Amino acid sequence: MLTVFRAGFAAQWGAGTWPAAPLVAHGTIAAILCGLASDALPPFAYGVFALSVCGALIALPLLGDFGALLRSDPAAEWVEALPVTRFELRLARTMLILLLIAALSLAALLPVAWFAPDAAGWGARLVLIAAGLGQALFLAAILIGLQSVFGERAEALLVLLQTALVVGIVLGFTVGLRWLPRIAHLESPADAGASLALYPPAWFASVLAPWKATPFWPWHASPWLATAAAFATLAACPLPGAPRARTSGGWMARVLSPLRALATRAWVRPAERASFDLVFDALPLEREFVLRTYPLIGIPLAFLIAGSRGDSEAMREGLLAVLLFTPAAYLPILLVHVPASASHAARWLFDTAPLPPEAHAGGAIKAVAVRFLVPLYAMLFLLAWSQVGLSFALRLALPAALLSMILSRKLYRMFVHDPPLSVAPSEIEAKLDWTGVLAGLGVGLTVVAILAANFVTSLAAGLALAGALLAIEWRLDRKATLPA
Repeated sequence: MLTVFRAGFAAQWGAGTWPAAPLVAHGTIAAILCGLASDALPPFAYGVFALSVCGALIALPLLGDFGALLRSDPAAEWVEALPVTRFELRLARTMLILLLIAALSLAALLPVAWFAPDAAGWGARLVLIAAGLGQALFLAAILIGLQSVFGERAEALLVLLQTALVVGIVLGFTVGLRWLPRIAHLESPADAGASLALYPPAWFASVLAPWKATPFWPWHASPWLATAAAFATLAACPLPGAPRARTSGGWMARVLSPLRALATRAWVRPAERASFDLVFDALPLEREFVLRTYPLIGIPLAFLIAGSRGDSEAMREGLLAVLLFTPAAYLPILLVHVPASASHAARWLFDTAPLPPEAHAGGAIKAVAVRFLVPLYAMLFLLAWSQVGLSFALRLALPAALLSMILSRKLYRMFVHDPPLSVAPSEIEAKLDWTGVLAGLGVGLTVVAILAANFVTSLAAGLALAGALLAIEWRLDRKATLPA
Protein backbone atom coordinates (compact mmCIF):
# COMPACT_ATOMS: atom_id res chain seq x y z
CA MET A 1 0.00 0.00 0.00
CA LEU A 2 2.77 2.44 0.94
CA THR A 3 4.57 1.63 -2.30
CA VAL A 4 1.45 2.50 -4.31
CA PHE A 5 0.99 5.67 -2.27
CA ARG A 6 4.58 6.77 -2.87
CA ALA A 7 4.26 6.08 -6.59
CA GLY A 8 1.05 8.10 -6.75
CA PHE A 9 2.61 10.98 -4.85
CA ALA A 10 5.67 10.96 -7.12
CA ALA A 11 3.38 11.05 -10.16
CA GLN A 12 1.43 14.04 -8.80
CA TRP A 13 3.97 16.18 -6.99
CA GLY A 14 7.24 14.31 -7.28
CA ALA A 15 10.54 15.78 -8.46
CA GLY A 16 9.71 19.19 -7.00
CA THR A 17 6.57 19.75 -9.11
CA TRP A 18 4.60 21.26 -6.24
CA PRO A 19 1.81 23.64 -7.30
CA ALA A 20 3.59 26.77 -6.17
CA ALA A 21 1.26 29.16 -7.99
CA PRO A 22 -1.98 27.92 -6.35
CA LEU A 23 -0.34 27.73 -2.93
CA VAL A 24 0.99 31.29 -3.12
CA ALA A 25 -2.27 32.61 -4.58
CA HIS A 26 -4.40 30.93 -1.90
CA GLY A 27 -2.22 32.20 0.92
CA THR A 28 -2.13 35.73 -0.47
CA ILE A 29 -5.89 35.99 -1.04
CA ALA A 30 -6.71 34.55 2.39
CA ALA A 31 -4.20 36.82 4.14
CA ILE A 32 -5.52 39.98 2.43
CA LEU A 33 -9.22 39.31 3.00
CA CYS A 34 -8.91 37.90 6.52
CA GLY A 35 -6.43 40.55 7.58
CA LEU A 36 -8.91 43.25 6.59
CA ALA A 37 -11.88 41.48 8.21
CA SER A 38 -10.41 40.27 11.50
CA ASP A 39 -10.79 43.54 13.45
CA ALA A 40 -14.40 44.01 12.34
CA LEU A 41 -15.83 40.60 13.29
CA PRO A 42 -16.30 38.50 16.43
CA PRO A 43 -14.79 34.98 16.38
CA PHE A 44 -17.81 33.07 15.03
CA ALA A 45 -18.58 35.62 12.29
CA TYR A 46 -14.88 35.67 11.40
CA GLY A 47 -14.94 31.90 11.14
CA VAL A 48 -17.92 31.99 8.75
CA PHE A 49 -16.20 34.62 6.60
CA ALA A 50 -12.78 32.95 6.62
CA LEU A 51 -14.04 29.44 5.94
CA SER A 52 -16.21 30.78 3.11
CA VAL A 53 -13.02 32.17 1.55
CA CYS A 54 -11.13 28.91 2.16
CA GLY A 55 -13.98 26.81 0.79
CA ALA A 56 -14.10 28.78 -2.44
CA LEU A 57 -10.32 28.67 -2.83
CA ILE A 58 -10.05 24.91 -2.34
CA ALA A 59 -13.10 24.16 -4.51
CA LEU A 60 -11.62 25.97 -7.54
CA PRO A 61 -8.59 23.66 -7.99
CA LEU A 62 -10.64 20.60 -7.05
CA LEU A 63 -13.02 21.45 -9.88
CA GLY A 64 -10.24 22.54 -12.23
CA ASP A 65 -6.55 21.66 -12.24
CA PHE A 66 -6.72 18.92 -9.58
CA GLY A 67 -10.18 17.69 -10.50
CA ALA A 68 -8.74 14.87 -12.61
CA LEU A 69 -7.46 13.26 -9.41
CA LEU A 70 -11.04 13.04 -8.14
CA ARG A 71 -12.42 11.85 -11.47
CA SER A 72 -10.00 9.15 -12.54
CA ASP A 73 -6.75 7.35 -11.87
CA PRO A 74 -4.46 7.64 -14.92
CA ALA A 75 -2.44 4.62 -13.74
CA ALA A 76 -5.45 2.43 -12.92
CA GLU A 77 -4.62 -0.37 -15.36
CA TRP A 78 -1.00 -0.57 -14.22
CA VAL A 79 -1.83 -0.38 -10.52
CA GLU A 80 -4.57 -3.01 -10.68
CA ALA A 81 -2.06 -5.45 -12.16
CA LEU A 82 0.13 -5.23 -9.05
CA PRO A 83 0.00 -7.89 -6.30
CA VAL A 84 -2.07 -5.73 -3.92
CA THR A 85 -5.66 -6.01 -2.76
CA ARG A 86 -8.43 -3.66 -3.87
CA PHE A 87 -8.70 -2.41 -0.28
CA GLU A 88 -5.00 -1.46 -0.25
CA LEU A 89 -5.38 0.34 -3.57
CA ARG A 90 -8.36 2.25 -2.25
CA LEU A 91 -6.57 3.15 0.97
CA ALA A 92 -3.47 4.36 -0.90
CA ARG A 93 -5.58 6.55 -3.19
CA THR A 94 -7.51 7.95 -0.22
CA MET A 95 -4.26 8.80 1.55
CA LEU A 96 -2.99 10.56 -1.57
CA ILE A 97 -6.17 12.63 -1.90
CA LEU A 98 -6.03 13.57 1.81
CA LEU A 99 -2.41 14.69 1.53
CA LEU A 100 -2.96 16.81 -1.57
CA ILE A 101 -6.12 18.41 -0.13
CA ALA A 102 -4.36 19.13 3.16
CA ALA A 103 -1.45 20.84 1.41
CA LEU A 104 -3.75 23.02 -0.70
CA SER A 105 -5.97 23.86 2.28
CA LEU A 106 -3.17 24.77 4.68
CA ALA A 107 -1.91 27.43 2.29
CA ALA A 108 -5.06 29.44 3.12
CA LEU A 109 -5.81 28.10 6.60
CA LEU A 110 -2.51 29.16 8.15
CA PRO A 111 -3.10 32.89 7.33
CA VAL A 112 -6.73 32.47 8.45
CA ALA A 113 -5.61 31.21 11.86
CA TRP A 114 -2.93 33.88 12.15
CA PHE A 115 -5.38 36.75 11.58
CA ALA A 116 -8.11 35.33 13.82
CA PRO A 117 -9.54 37.86 16.34
CA ASP A 118 -7.69 38.23 19.62
CA ALA A 119 -10.73 36.81 21.44
CA ALA A 120 -9.91 33.44 19.87
CA GLY A 121 -6.95 31.92 21.69
CA TRP A 122 -4.29 29.74 20.15
CA GLY A 123 -6.23 26.60 21.00
CA ALA A 124 -9.23 27.89 19.08
CA ARG A 125 -6.98 28.78 16.14
CA LEU A 126 -5.67 25.22 15.97
CA VAL A 127 -9.22 23.87 16.12
CA LEU A 128 -10.14 26.30 13.32
CA ILE A 129 -7.38 24.82 11.15
CA ALA A 130 -8.71 21.32 11.87
CA ALA A 131 -12.23 22.45 11.01
CA GLY A 132 -10.98 24.00 7.77
CA LEU A 133 -9.30 20.72 6.80
CA GLY A 134 -12.56 18.93 7.57
CA GLN A 135 -14.44 21.35 5.35
CA ALA A 136 -12.01 20.75 2.49
CA LEU A 137 -12.53 16.99 2.80
CA PHE A 138 -16.27 17.53 2.89
CA LEU A 139 -16.17 19.53 -0.36
CA ALA A 140 -13.96 16.92 -2.04
CA ALA A 141 -16.33 14.16 -0.97
CA ILE A 142 -19.31 16.05 -2.41
CA LEU A 143 -17.52 16.48 -5.75
CA ILE A 144 -16.57 12.80 -5.90
CA GLY A 145 -20.11 11.79 -5.01
CA LEU A 146 -21.66 14.04 -7.65
CA GLN A 147 -19.40 12.73 -10.39
CA SER A 148 -19.83 9.12 -9.31
CA VAL A 149 -23.64 9.39 -9.28
CA PHE A 150 -24.19 11.57 -12.35
CA GLY A 151 -21.22 10.49 -14.48
CA GLU A 152 -20.89 12.47 -17.72
CA ARG A 153 -24.00 14.48 -16.85
CA ALA A 154 -22.07 16.10 -14.00
CA GLU A 155 -19.84 18.03 -16.44
CA ALA A 156 -22.36 20.82 -16.99
CA LEU A 157 -23.03 20.97 -13.25
CA LEU A 158 -19.31 21.23 -12.48
CA VAL A 159 -18.91 24.05 -15.01
CA LEU A 160 -21.82 25.91 -13.40
CA LEU A 161 -20.38 25.38 -9.92
CA GLN A 162 -16.95 26.62 -10.94
CA THR A 163 -18.44 29.61 -12.74
CA ALA A 164 -20.38 30.48 -9.58
CA LEU A 165 -17.16 30.20 -7.57
CA VAL A 166 -15.32 32.50 -9.97
CA VAL A 167 -18.16 35.01 -9.66
CA GLY A 168 -18.06 34.72 -5.86
CA ILE A 169 -14.30 35.16 -5.61
CA VAL A 170 -14.24 38.19 -7.92
CA LEU A 171 -17.16 39.73 -6.02
CA GLY A 172 -15.42 38.98 -2.75
CA PHE A 173 -12.35 40.92 -3.88
CA THR A 174 -14.32 43.84 -5.28
CA VAL A 175 -17.29 44.35 -2.96
CA GLY A 176 -17.13 41.53 -0.41
CA LEU A 177 -15.80 43.66 2.42
CA ARG A 178 -18.91 45.84 2.19
CA TRP A 179 -20.93 42.87 3.45
CA LEU A 180 -18.99 42.52 6.70
CA PRO A 181 -21.37 44.75 8.72
CA ARG A 182 -24.20 42.35 7.86
CA ILE A 183 -22.54 39.51 9.79
CA ALA A 184 -20.73 41.54 12.45
CA HIS A 185 -23.54 40.83 14.95
CA LEU A 186 -23.12 37.04 14.77
CA GLU A 187 -21.65 35.95 18.10
CA SER A 188 -22.97 32.39 17.72
CA PRO A 189 -25.16 30.35 15.33
CA ALA A 190 -28.17 31.17 17.51
CA ASP A 191 -27.94 34.83 16.39
CA ALA A 192 -28.59 33.82 12.77
CA GLY A 193 -31.58 31.57 13.41
CA ALA A 194 -32.14 29.06 10.62
CA SER A 195 -30.48 31.16 7.90
CA LEU A 196 -27.08 29.46 8.31
CA ALA A 197 -28.35 25.93 8.94
CA LEU A 198 -27.65 24.82 5.34
CA TYR A 199 -24.38 26.71 4.92
CA PRO A 200 -21.37 24.36 5.42
CA PRO A 201 -18.83 27.09 6.41
CA ALA A 202 -21.16 27.98 9.29
CA TRP A 203 -21.13 24.38 10.48
CA PHE A 204 -17.35 24.30 10.65
CA ALA A 205 -17.11 27.85 12.04
CA SER A 206 -19.16 26.74 15.04
CA VAL A 207 -15.89 25.59 16.64
CA LEU A 208 -15.30 29.31 17.41
CA ALA A 209 -18.77 29.85 18.93
CA PRO A 210 -19.22 29.97 22.73
CA TRP A 211 -20.22 26.58 24.07
CA LYS A 212 -22.83 27.93 26.46
CA ALA A 213 -24.60 29.99 23.79
CA THR A 214 -24.57 27.25 21.14
CA PRO A 215 -26.41 23.91 21.35
CA PHE A 216 -24.20 20.86 20.99
CA TRP A 217 -26.69 19.39 18.53
CA PRO A 218 -26.48 20.15 15.72
CA TRP A 219 -23.89 22.92 15.73
CA HIS A 220 -20.95 21.63 17.77
CA ALA A 221 -21.44 18.11 16.42
CA SER A 222 -21.93 18.98 12.74
CA PRO A 223 -18.26 19.74 11.81
CA TRP A 224 -17.01 16.38 13.00
CA LEU A 225 -19.97 14.40 11.68
CA ALA A 226 -19.48 16.04 8.26
CA THR A 227 -15.76 15.22 8.38
CA ALA A 228 -16.46 11.59 9.28
CA ALA A 229 -18.99 11.33 6.43
CA ALA A 230 -16.38 12.81 4.08
CA PHE A 231 -13.79 10.21 5.14
CA ALA A 232 -16.31 7.43 4.52
CA THR A 233 -17.22 8.81 1.11
CA LEU A 234 -13.61 9.22 0.00
CA ALA A 235 -12.82 5.67 1.13
CA ALA A 236 -15.89 3.91 -0.25
CA CYS A 237 -17.35 5.91 -3.16
CA PRO A 238 -16.44 4.34 -6.52
CA LEU A 239 -14.55 6.40 -9.05
CA PRO A 240 -16.63 7.96 -11.82
CA GLY A 241 -16.75 5.95 -15.02
CA ALA A 242 -14.53 6.94 -17.91
CA PRO A 243 -16.28 9.53 -20.12
CA ARG A 244 -17.37 8.35 -23.53
CA ALA A 245 -16.02 9.96 -26.65
CA ARG A 246 -18.27 12.61 -28.15
CA THR A 247 -18.60 13.19 -31.87
CA SER A 248 -20.35 16.56 -31.81
CA GLY A 249 -19.44 19.97 -30.52
CA GLY A 250 -23.04 20.60 -29.51
CA TRP A 251 -25.42 23.37 -30.44
CA MET A 252 -22.73 26.06 -30.36
CA ALA A 253 -20.78 24.36 -33.15
CA ARG A 254 -23.94 24.20 -35.26
CA VAL A 255 -24.72 27.88 -34.65
CA LEU A 256 -21.18 28.86 -35.63
CA SER A 257 -21.02 26.64 -38.72
CA PRO A 258 -21.86 29.48 -41.19
CA LEU A 259 -19.18 31.70 -39.66
CA ARG A 260 -16.76 28.80 -39.74
CA ALA A 261 -17.45 28.23 -43.43
CA LEU A 262 -16.89 31.93 -44.13
CA ALA A 263 -13.62 31.93 -42.16
CA THR A 264 -12.24 28.90 -44.00
CA ARG A 265 -12.99 30.49 -47.37
CA ALA A 266 -11.77 34.03 -46.72
CA TRP A 267 -9.43 34.03 -43.71
CA VAL A 268 -7.82 30.66 -42.98
CA ARG A 269 -4.90 29.84 -45.25
CA PRO A 270 -4.62 26.34 -46.76
CA ALA A 271 -1.61 25.54 -44.56
CA GLU A 272 -3.58 26.56 -41.46
CA ARG A 273 -6.71 24.57 -42.30
CA ALA A 274 -5.68 21.34 -40.54
CA SER A 275 -4.97 22.93 -37.16
CA PHE A 276 -7.98 25.24 -37.52
CA ASP A 277 -10.37 22.34 -38.07
CA LEU A 278 -8.78 20.22 -35.33
CA VAL A 279 -8.92 22.95 -32.69
CA PHE A 280 -12.42 24.06 -33.69
CA ASP A 281 -13.83 20.53 -33.58
CA ALA A 282 -11.76 18.75 -30.92
CA LEU A 283 -10.85 21.33 -28.29
CA PRO A 284 -14.42 21.89 -27.03
CA LEU A 285 -14.72 18.10 -26.60
CA GLU A 286 -11.77 17.97 -24.18
CA ARG A 287 -13.30 17.62 -20.72
CA GLU A 288 -10.36 19.11 -18.83
CA PHE A 289 -10.24 22.10 -21.18
CA VAL A 290 -13.96 22.74 -20.67
CA LEU A 291 -13.77 22.49 -16.89
CA ARG A 292 -10.71 24.72 -16.66
CA THR A 293 -11.62 27.48 -19.11
CA TYR A 294 -15.38 27.81 -19.54
CA PRO A 295 -15.86 29.15 -15.98
CA LEU A 296 -13.82 32.22 -17.00
CA ILE A 297 -17.13 33.64 -18.17
CA GLY A 298 -17.74 34.27 -14.47
CA ILE A 299 -15.26 37.16 -14.50
CA PRO A 300 -17.33 39.54 -16.65
CA LEU A 301 -20.50 38.31 -14.94
CA ALA A 302 -19.04 39.18 -11.53
CA PHE A 303 -18.13 42.71 -12.60
CA LEU A 304 -21.57 43.13 -14.14
CA ILE A 305 -23.21 42.09 -10.86
CA ALA A 306 -20.88 44.34 -8.87
CA GLY A 307 -21.82 47.35 -10.98
CA SER A 308 -25.51 46.56 -11.39
CA ARG A 309 -26.44 48.89 -8.55
CA GLY A 310 -25.11 51.93 -10.36
CA ASP A 311 -28.00 54.15 -11.36
CA SER A 312 -25.88 56.53 -13.43
CA GLU A 313 -25.78 55.76 -17.15
CA ALA A 314 -22.19 57.02 -17.27
CA MET A 315 -21.22 54.47 -14.61
CA ARG A 316 -22.89 51.65 -16.53
CA GLU A 317 -21.21 52.72 -19.77
CA GLY A 318 -17.81 52.80 -18.07
CA LEU A 319 -18.30 49.37 -16.52
CA LEU A 320 -19.49 47.81 -19.77
CA ALA A 321 -16.62 49.40 -21.69
CA VAL A 322 -14.22 47.72 -19.27
CA LEU A 323 -16.05 44.40 -19.70
CA LEU A 324 -15.78 44.71 -23.49
CA PHE A 325 -12.08 45.58 -23.64
CA THR A 326 -10.59 43.43 -20.88
CA PRO A 327 -11.24 39.79 -21.92
CA ALA A 328 -7.69 39.70 -23.30
CA ALA A 329 -6.47 40.07 -19.70
CA TYR A 330 -7.64 36.53 -18.92
CA LEU A 331 -7.28 35.19 -22.46
CA PRO A 332 -3.83 33.68 -21.62
CA ILE A 333 -5.55 31.21 -19.28
CA LEU A 334 -7.59 29.93 -22.22
CA LEU A 335 -4.72 29.99 -24.71
CA VAL A 336 -2.33 28.06 -22.52
CA HIS A 337 -4.82 25.18 -22.45
CA VAL A 338 -5.03 24.91 -26.24
CA PRO A 339 -2.26 22.22 -26.21
CA ALA A 340 -4.11 20.20 -23.54
CA SER A 341 -5.65 16.91 -24.63
CA ALA A 342 -6.44 13.51 -23.19
CA SER A 343 -5.23 12.17 -26.56
CA HIS A 344 -1.90 13.98 -26.41
CA ALA A 345 -0.03 10.85 -27.53
CA ALA A 346 -1.24 11.65 -31.05
CA ARG A 347 0.96 14.75 -31.25
CA TRP A 348 3.04 12.86 -33.81
CA LEU A 349 0.43 14.04 -36.32
CA PHE A 350 1.78 17.57 -35.83
CA ASP A 351 5.41 16.57 -35.40
CA THR A 352 5.48 14.68 -38.70
CA ALA A 353 3.21 16.98 -40.72
CA PRO A 354 5.01 18.72 -43.63
CA LEU A 355 3.95 22.12 -42.31
CA PRO A 356 5.86 24.75 -40.32
CA PRO A 357 4.92 25.37 -36.67
CA GLU A 358 3.73 28.85 -37.71
CA ALA A 359 0.92 27.25 -39.71
CA HIS A 360 -0.19 25.14 -36.74
CA ALA A 361 -0.20 28.19 -34.48
CA GLY A 362 -1.96 30.41 -37.02
CA GLY A 363 -4.79 27.93 -37.50
CA ALA A 364 -5.17 27.44 -33.75
CA ILE A 365 -5.35 31.21 -33.13
CA LYS A 366 -8.07 31.64 -35.74
CA ALA A 367 -10.01 28.65 -34.41
CA VAL A 368 -9.94 30.12 -30.90
CA ALA A 369 -11.18 33.42 -32.31
CA VAL A 370 -14.13 31.86 -34.15
CA ARG A 371 -15.02 29.19 -31.58
CA PHE A 372 -14.54 31.13 -28.34
CA LEU A 373 -14.05 34.87 -28.87
CA VAL A 374 -17.06 35.27 -31.15
CA PRO A 375 -19.55 33.68 -28.67
CA LEU A 376 -18.01 35.65 -25.81
CA TYR A 377 -18.37 38.96 -27.59
CA ALA A 378 -21.84 38.08 -28.80
CA MET A 379 -22.84 37.68 -25.15
CA LEU A 380 -21.07 40.90 -24.13
CA PHE A 381 -22.75 42.73 -27.04
CA LEU A 382 -26.17 41.61 -25.81
CA LEU A 383 -25.30 42.68 -22.27
CA ALA A 384 -24.18 46.11 -23.46
CA TRP A 385 -27.31 46.45 -25.59
CA SER A 386 -29.64 45.53 -22.72
CA GLN A 387 -27.86 47.65 -20.11
CA VAL A 388 -27.11 50.84 -22.10
CA GLY A 389 -28.39 50.68 -25.65
CA LEU A 390 -27.80 49.44 -29.18
CA SER A 391 -25.72 52.45 -30.25
CA PHE A 392 -23.25 51.94 -27.39
CA ALA A 393 -22.94 48.22 -28.13
CA LEU A 394 -22.40 48.78 -31.87
CA ARG A 395 -19.69 51.40 -31.51
CA LEU A 396 -17.58 49.57 -28.88
CA ALA A 397 -18.16 45.81 -29.19
CA LEU A 398 -16.57 45.37 -32.64
CA PRO A 399 -13.38 47.38 -31.84
CA ALA A 400 -13.06 45.51 -28.54
CA ALA A 401 -13.38 42.14 -30.29
CA LEU A 402 -10.78 43.08 -32.91
CA LEU A 403 -8.38 44.31 -30.22
CA SER A 404 -8.72 40.99 -28.39
CA MET A 405 -8.00 39.16 -31.65
CA ILE A 406 -4.87 41.23 -32.27
CA LEU A 407 -3.64 40.67 -28.72
CA SER A 408 -4.36 36.95 -28.94
CA ARG A 409 -1.62 36.64 -31.58
CA LYS A 410 0.98 38.15 -29.25
CA LEU A 411 -0.30 36.27 -26.20
CA TYR A 412 -0.24 32.95 -28.06
CA ARG A 413 3.42 33.46 -28.92
CA MET A 414 4.19 34.33 -25.30
CA PHE A 415 2.36 31.54 -23.50
CA VAL A 416 1.96 28.60 -25.90
CA HIS A 417 5.04 26.59 -26.85
CA ASP A 418 3.54 23.28 -28.02
CA PRO A 419 1.30 22.27 -30.92
CA PRO A 420 -2.45 22.19 -30.27
CA LEU A 421 -3.85 19.18 -28.40
CA SER A 422 -0.39 17.71 -27.80
CA VAL A 423 0.18 17.91 -24.02
CA ALA A 424 -1.39 16.03 -21.13
CA PRO A 425 -3.77 18.27 -19.13
CA SER A 426 -1.83 17.51 -15.94
CA GLU A 427 1.29 19.07 -17.49
CA ILE A 428 -0.40 22.43 -18.16
CA GLU A 429 0.61 24.75 -15.34
CA ALA A 430 0.12 28.40 -14.49
CA LYS A 431 3.46 30.13 -14.01
CA LEU A 432 4.19 32.62 -11.26
CA ASP A 433 5.87 34.96 -13.75
CA TRP A 434 2.52 35.49 -15.46
CA THR A 435 1.44 37.84 -12.69
CA GLY A 436 3.16 40.92 -14.11
CA VAL A 437 1.92 40.28 -17.66
CA LEU A 438 -1.69 39.71 -16.58
CA ALA A 439 -1.67 42.72 -14.26
CA GLY A 440 -0.19 44.91 -16.99
CA LEU A 441 -2.80 43.69 -19.45
CA GLY A 442 -5.58 44.39 -16.97
CA VAL A 443 -4.40 47.92 -16.22
CA GLY A 444 -3.60 48.78 -19.83
CA LEU A 445 -6.88 47.48 -21.21
CA THR A 446 -8.81 49.29 -18.50
CA VAL A 447 -7.18 52.55 -19.59
CA VAL A 448 -8.03 51.75 -23.22
CA ALA A 449 -11.65 51.05 -22.21
CA ILE A 450 -11.93 54.39 -20.40
CA LEU A 451 -10.48 56.26 -23.37
CA ALA A 452 -12.81 54.47 -25.77
CA ALA A 453 -15.86 55.20 -23.62
CA ASN A 454 -14.95 58.91 -23.52
CA PHE A 455 -13.79 59.51 -27.09
CA VAL A 456 -15.58 56.92 -29.24
CA THR A 457 -18.96 58.56 -28.80
CA SER A 458 -20.57 57.96 -32.20
CA LEU A 459 -21.20 55.03 -34.49
CA ALA A 460 -18.99 56.59 -37.17
CA ALA A 461 -16.09 56.84 -34.72
CA GLY A 462 -16.62 53.25 -33.65
CA LEU A 463 -16.60 52.03 -37.24
CA ALA A 464 -13.48 54.07 -38.00
CA LEU A 465 -11.69 52.55 -35.00
CA ALA A 466 -12.83 49.08 -36.05
CA GLY A 467 -11.54 49.72 -39.56
CA ALA A 468 -8.11 50.74 -38.25
CA LEU A 469 -7.92 47.65 -36.02
CA LEU A 470 -9.05 45.44 -38.90
CA ALA A 471 -6.22 46.83 -41.03
CA ILE A 472 -3.74 46.02 -38.25
CA GLU A 473 -5.11 42.48 -38.00
CA TRP A 474 -4.88 42.03 -41.76
CA ARG A 475 -1.29 43.26 -41.73
CA LEU A 476 -0.34 40.91 -38.87
CA ASP A 477 -1.95 38.00 -40.64
CA ARG A 478 -0.02 38.79 -43.82
CA LYS A 479 3.27 38.96 -41.97
CA ALA A 480 2.60 35.74 -40.00
CA THR A 481 5.92 36.03 -38.17
CA LEU A 482 5.25 33.50 -35.44
CA PRO A 483 8.57 32.20 -34.09
CA ALA A 484 9.22 28.51 -33.81
